[in-house]
Amino acid sequence: MEQLDTVISFRDGGSGLARELQRAASRSSASRAERNLLQAFRDISNWCDQFSLPKTISDIAKQLYKRSDEEKLLRGKPLEAVIAACIFIACRQAHVPRTFREICNLTHVSKKVLGQCYKALEQAFNLTPGASADRHSATPSAMTGPEDLLVRYCNHLDLPPNVQPICSDIIIKARELGIADGRSPVSIAGGAIYFTCHLLGKTKSARDISSVAGVSEGTIKLVYRLYYAEKEKLVKEEWIKDGKAKLDRLPIESMK
Repeated sequence: MEQLDTVISFRDGGSGLARELQRAASRSSASRAERNLLQAFRDISNWCDQFSLPKTISDIAKQLYKRSDEEKLLRGKPLEAVIAACIFIACRQAHVPRTFREICNLTHVSKKVLGQCYKALEQAFNLTPGASADRHSATPSAMTGPEDLLVRYCNHLDLPPNVQPICSDIIIKARELGIADGRSPVSIAGGAIYFTCHLLGKTKSARDISSVAGVSEGTIKLVYRLYYAEKEKLVKEEWIKDGKAKLDRLPIESMK
């Protein structure tokens, strides 16, 4: 139940006592609001630290939270959900994108509630998808794309440096050809890594990639099948000539 602020009458016979009590109550209310804000800031810092996010993202998330708190944009929503939405937006603004799934896993906020909070902030800040929530900026930032996820996923999978740029080229070419259109960025990134690893002889199992990308093995193999069907169009001839890539490394059994 929402706590009601104490209202103190000024009709005290002119003694001034009620006025002093009113001031004390106002100070107490302000102090409580400050404590709540500081607690939210601590939570943001802790979660960003757990996610190994840079301080710039933590600072942006705090600014977003402060504004949403001042304007009562998400009254009634759980504190952790508001914070999660602010971190998600901050990551996009700073071009260090994280997926809904990753934010949900970090904060233990459901995807549904996070989505509700994000949509509310998006509308309140008058954002187009991916745009900045800064009051004075209308510069859009990029949507989270599969290429944005590759560096982190490849690092977690301990893949050699040459995998990520080739994988990125394959994703871009597939997009130009309309291959895997409509699939989520995490699905495309996972499937493209699976395809590229086999192509280059740096095999990683669908299970390994699934644990990093947070999508099912079946989803990864589905994107792989779409890429496999157009493999001659996706793989550059120079990669084959250089000996980096071999089409016969691509497993047919994944087509099952």
